[in-house]
Amino acid sequence: MAKLTEAHIRRFKAVYDRLAGYLTGLFEGAKVDVGNGVKLLMPQADKGYSGFWPDDGLYPLIALPSLADKDELQAAIEFISDSMLELEYVADRIEPDGLPILSPGPSNLQPLTDRMPLHLPAAWVRVLDYYEGFGVRIPQKDAWAKSIERSFKQVPFANGLVYGDPQRPPIGWGFYDTIKIAGWELMTSIVVMRGLERASWLFEPESPAEVRQHWLLLAKGVRLNLHRLYNPEIGGYMEGSRIGRQFGVWSNGLAYFLAPEGVKRNIVNFYRRNKDAIFLRGCTRQIAEPGWEGNGPGDSYQNGGFWATGTGFVLPAIADQDPDFAVELIEELAENLPAIDFAEWIGRDGQPAGAQKYLSSVSVPMIGLRSILEGRPLLDYF
Repeated sequence: MAKLTEAHIRRFKAVYDRLAGYLTGLFEGAKVDVGNGVKLLMPQADKGYSGFWPDDGLYPLIALPSLADKDELQAAIEFISDSMLELEYVADRIEPDGLPILSPGPSNLQPLTDRMPLHLPAAWVRVLDYYEGFGVRIPQKDAWAKSIERSFKQVPFANGLVYGDPQRPPIGWGFYDTIKIAGWELMTSIVVMRGLERASWLFEPESPAEVRQHWLLLAKGVRLNLHRLYNPEIGGYMEGSRIGRQFGVWSNGLAYFLAPEGVKRNIVNFYRRNKDAIFLRGCTRQIAEPGWEGNGPGDSYQNGGFWATGTGFVLPAIADQDPDFAVELIEELAENLPAIDFAEWIGRDGQPAGAQKYLSSVSVPMIGLRSILEGRPLLDYF
């Protein structure tokens, strides 16, 4: 294992500061005034995605907490609460007019699923927990606790891990929304695990002790059973045990901090061994293969796109084993982001695609850098 030196730290800090400048420049342009003094953070500082998503709306504040405006966040969470708390379970996003959208995908097309995407309660718990950390008072917190409890009950488990029925695969983790992973699910299990842990302390006064204890037992079950997804032949954790039996590039970055030392080495060795297939212009694919197994042809987006977002997930794991590799990767990304207009993803030709001026393309790599600079597992931020 190569040692992280002061020279590496200085270079990581310089990139963090550079990305902070990018993010600050994009941040105000991504806010939409929805009336009555309420501003919601959109995923991009450009026309396109319209709505407040719990992941996209929070990542910039995790990346650069100084961007958090307590009064704005207070007004936003009151607006969101009024829109969502009468629902059966938490929404995928809240539109600027207050309409809750339950399923991922464009609202004028057929929904991608008729069920709750499995990671959503964890994503919303993260929003509430961070907002409280910024000094925001969560309105109707009793109702939020009940909503989150109902939503976690929608998440199926088997042998300690979140489980997607292969006969009718659900949408698991939100950034895989067009990919139907099935069986035990890696990223969904890890994100849900963190959501259950956060919920257990966030709702301590509002939820019964037996409910919070159940959440903690489910979270513990994920930690104890993650080994079921380890595949020694590929040298890392599979994204799914039934559909998607491939090395999950982004998710192994989170799983790294739960893995034994030998598995950690194997994970980073996979990144090294498949460097040309996984990384382009500092951006990171979700898999090394041409396409997701069992999910059709692989030519774009989740099947072929390289995402700046993904670089944030893999960066701390790589830095722990190979800081030279990590520094070069994040410096390349920082250099290329303005040239691709902070795109959601790029194709194999290196050209920008998807949303432009996409905040997560800057903020998630910054979260990865925070993990390195603060010496904390990436998992802590999720």
